[in-house]
Amino acid sequence: MTTDAGGKRLDGEEPRRFLIAAAVSRYPKCPDWDRPGLVRAREQVIDLFTQQLGYRHESALGLDPTMQQLREHLWAFCTSAERREDDLVVVYLSGHGEVLEDGGEHVLLLSDTDPADVAFTSLPTADLVRVIRGSRIRRLLLILDTCYSGQGGNELAAKALERLGTQWQSTTGAGLVIVSSAQPHQQAKTGLFPDLLSQAVASRATAGHAPAHLSVSTVVQQMNSHPDKPGYQHISLSLLGLTGEPPDFLTNPRHNVRLTDVDLALQDAAEFDAYARRRDTEFTTRLLVRAMGYHGDGAHGWWFCGRHRVLGELAGWLNRTDLRHGTGPPVREAGVSDVLRVVTAGPGSGKTAVLGLVSALAQPARRRTVPVDTLGLDDEMIPGEGSIDVVMYAQNLTNSEVLGGLAAAAGLKSTQVGDLLEGLEQQNGNGQRPLTVLIDALDEAATPDTLCSQIIRPLIEHSRGRIRLLLGTRPYLLDRLGIDTQQQPVIDLDSPGYADRHALLAYALRNLIQSRQTSPYRTLKGRQGQQLLRSVAEAVSAAAGTSFLVARFAAYTLASAEAVADPHDPAWRASLPRHAGQAMRDDLTRRLGLDAQRATDLLRPLAYAEGQGLPWEDIWAPLASAVSGRTYTDDDLLWLRSNAGSYVVEATENGRSAYRLYHQALTEHLREGVDATTIHGAFVDILTGCVPYRGDATLDWSRAHPYSLHHLATHAGAAGRIDDILEESEYLVHARPNTLTPQLHHAASDTARLTAAVYRTALHLHATAPASVRRIALALNAARAGAGALHEQLNCQAQPGAWVPTSATGSDFTTALLDTITTDSGSVRAVVCTNLDGAFIVLTSDGTVRMWDLATRRPIGEPFTGHTAPVFAVACTVLDGTSIAITGGDGTVRVWDLATRRPIGEPLTGHTAQVRAVACTVLDGTPIATTSDLDGTVLIWDLRAGRLLQSLVAPACRDVALTSDGHIVVVLGRDIAVFERT
Repeated sequence: MTTDAGGKRLDGEEPRRFLIAAAVSRYPKCPDWDRPGLVRAREQVIDLFTQQLGYRHESALGLDPTMQQLREHLWAFCTSAERREDDLVVVYLSGHGEVLEDGGEHVLLLSDTDPADVAFTSLPTADLVRVIRGSRIRRLLLILDTCYSGQGGNELAAKALERLGTQWQSTTGAGLVIVSSAQPHQQAKTGLFPDLLSQAVASRATAGHAPAHLSVSTVVQQMNSHPDKPGYQHISLSLLGLTGEPPDFLTNPRHNVRLTDVDLALQDAAEFDAYARRRDTEFTTRLLVRAMGYHGDGAHGWWFCGRHRVLGELAGWLNRTDLRHGTGPPVREAGVSDVLRVVTAGPGSGKTAVLGLVSALAQPARRRTVPVDTLGLDDEMIPGEGSIDVVMYAQNLTNSEVLGGLAAAAGLKSTQVGDLLEGLEQQNGNGQRPLTVLIDALDEAATPDTLCSQIIRPLIEHSRGRIRLLLGTRPYLLDRLGIDTQQQPVIDLDSPGYADRHALLAYALRNLIQSRQTSPYRTLKGRQGQQLLRSVAEAVSAAAGTSFLVARFAAYTLASAEAVADPHDPAWRASLPRHAGQAMRDDLTRRLGLDAQRATDLLRPLAYAEGQGLPWEDIWAPLASAVSGRTYTDDDLLWLRSNAGSYVVEATENGRSAYRLYHQALTEHLREGVDATTIHGAFVDILTGCVPYRGDATLDWSRAHPYSLHHLATHAGAAGRIDDILEESEYLVHARPNTLTPQLHHAASDTARLTAAVYRTALHLHATAPASVRRIALALNAARAGAGALHEQLNCQAQPGAWVPTSATGSDFTTALLDTITTDSGSVRAVVCTNLDGAFIVLTSDGTVRMWDLATRRPIGEPFTGHTAPVFAVACTVLDGTSIAITGGDGTVRVWDLATRRPIGEPLTGHTAQVRAVACTVLDGTPIATTSDLDGTVLIWDLRAGRLLQSLVAPACRDVALTSDGHIVVVLGRDIAVFERT
């Protein structure tokens, strides 16, 4: 045994999986009940769970158990000393179920049940849970597959069990999951349930290759939507006693980490084509797939071409060792060129491919898969092993997600840029080299501007050799990083010095020959054929300009044709695509004909997906239907996979498969000429419509798809429909606060604004608290706000036996609250607002001075450093066109440039005690500041000259203010004094 005395799993062990499968096919006392087909149905379930899902079958129970046999076997299994709390147990029971006329209790009919006395000789369904509840079993999936002759539907069976589910053990990771199905005896189709279950497990709509486990909710959803399921049968799901996410009962039989994020064309090849199976499919991220550069159904391998100059420069920069910190001689101060390289280009110019190859070469496990000789790479073009510590692709990532990813790579827990740099300082103090980070697709982040200005730029400016950044972005963000295109750190792949025309031609040639196995360009032989091939490739690359993406699609379209094009035909040359959208449109039209619209309709929802992509599971096809006005099903998505799969890649989000477009340029093309508001409105309708119902006809948001809980608010905000989702009280309980909160300002109606205020009041709880705590907090604040309907709805959905707030006063509740900003250092002592470069910002003093973006509620850069004691006062004004802040606290007054967050000049001295108040104005064109300290001294400063103008005495001074005409207002305890200039 490998458990401790308490039956707990030891470190390093996986949870064990057990199946108990029983079916009652024969009823000796009532042959009319016999269902011989259940023998095969039970075998199907056993085969599914043992052969595909990794379970061990406990075979002692067998077929046709009596009531006593079923009780005793379950009790013996569950109370065995070998049981562990992390065991995953599935119990499958098939037979007859009924509801007793006397008392309405749901029962299961076993082989010894007597039709003359069903009440005494049947097993109460609730006893199944009672037997197990007192044991070590904490994770139980109970599957009831029953038919009935009178009453006895699955809803009644589930209800009988739910009454006990509220008392289920509350161990971390525990959960009682009930899947129940019932059909009328006269119409029962034996073996239908196992068939539906097997097909749902096998369906790509349930999950692709990425997730390690299947969602039980998604499996049940797929079973209910299957065309073979008759209308009289419904499969219900109950999730009880959860202490987090439901246990992972169902392993994903398709799970393959090597296939995650590979485009769908390669997935097919890896599964069905022996040639592709020999290829190393570890290159699963977007960067590596782009670096390989293959396309279509031809030779899958490394098609990367050229770019030797940029590869050499990046390798030389990565291989530098002169920025190490240690105990030896001090190194020079690191400049921008030491800590930063930015690779930039227009869409499709190969920026991600370059960075993908660099990252592959820098990682020891992947480096040996790169054919460096075939790619013509010399030693000076190859970065050292381990020279890059973390690779990130920023598409749809928030600022906090990027910062959190960087911190995790360094082994740190940091929520602020300053904390990350401080942690890196401690690590570098041990002689380590700087943390080296590769981040691509900055322009595709959730908020590109603020990511650059509030996260990346401070890291650059305050690096001091602690971190190096290799970035990929489109050119428009360079100014947000504080650099321009002429600086050394910038490598523009579209510029004459880096644009590789020969590489683009070589790439076009390879796509013409190898992107399709049926390409007519494969047949061109001899000198004349080679010249014709080159002429076509030259025309393609000339039209593509600097875009490898356009060349790829154009060549693939030509390779799909039946005949070789005439490169001397002016009309043909004029028709060649010159941007990605045109190339995509031409490819779909020429290859698919009338089905091009079908493909476009199916791809368009992906252009508006949030996070890592759009789920398939009963969401993608309905969305395509709603957006296009034409009906699409999963069969259409399977067709898309076969005919345009290379436009799509599979990713993983929240343990589920998610699908997105191959390139951002395709996203931009599919958004052209489309009403985004209408599209997002369709997302709201479909995502809401997919939420299952409870027995009381309300939506069960606890079982909503993770995509809905994470991203519905974003779509609702874009559609102008935040009011609609704020009507759902349980959505507020289960939605993800980080995506819901930024959309609350869109609330329009009085009721919606009140609901938004209720939600904001407890923001500090929503981020980390479980759903049960969120519900109580929301109900309490709803009571304080007088939001009666919301308060009642929240209390009605509380667990039976839970204490709920029935009334509360709300003297400090205000609907004016928009958000709560939480600092890490202590109580906020001063707050001031101003405008910086057109954006509203907030400065707070909580011992240190921090600057916040009022729109995103996120900190901007590091805290201001310089004061030697806590800061208690802060004010803002403008000095010669520059926005400045004036701070005080340690006996000195300091002036700061808000754009650079750096001090201007030397500290202003003159106070002999702690500075507690600051005020500013402009008098006769001169910026003036007034400061006061604990000793009652009030000093007046000329901020332009940095000199003291006058000193006043105001005993017991607590605060000061300045008017535009030069009056100084001083608060003296309960009194006020006014000074004016003579």
